[in-house]
Amino acid sequence: MVLAEDSETERRSSVRVKSLLPLKVSLLNEEQLEISIAKILDLAVLESGNLNEQGPDWNDRSDEVPRDVLFILRELRSIRQKMTELQRLVISAKDSGLVSTWIAINDQGLFIYTDGKPTFKVGDLLELQLQIPCIGTPEVLAVGEVVRLSNTKNGYAIRFKNISEENAKAIMRYALRRERELARSKRKGMI
Repeated sequence: MVLAEDSETERRSSVRVKSLLPLKVSLLNEEQLEISIAKILDLAVLESGNLNEQGPDWNDRSDEVPRDVLFILRELRSIRQKMTELQRLVISAKDSGLVSTWIAINDQGLFIYTDGKPTFKVGDLLELQLQIPCIGTPEVLAVGEVVRLSNTKNGYAIRFKNISEENAKAIMRYALRRERELARSKRKGMI
């Protein structure tokens, strides 16, 4: 789907929100494209939880272990997984190179607002790293293609070409929550 940032009559199939988010954009050549896609696939495997599920399965021993102990063991596993995720985020944030940037985003792509002329052209493939404010999947890695340059809004539209399903869902959840909060704030007269 192409983002419709110039026409109000065109319809989108998902909510798009304008937000100031940490973002890093890099132009990709053919070799870098393969590396970026491999990173996206590796992150998708991690996000699916397959690697985190290698510990003992306490459900198999539910007849041997009391119910309250099972609950505590599951909670400990959950806390351990969250701590591992936080450690990974702290390590990756040190060298991330992310810069707060105004964007309009949905699960199909994004529009990056620029101060001057866009530095990319239509058809360029870009690696996009961004952080959305959520607990589950805050770090998004995707490959996108520049589909349109906008002179009226000073920026460019990017359609995601490679993004994990979990990242796309996380972006959609963020957009919906942000839209709800904006509506609540307007109703209460805060904005």
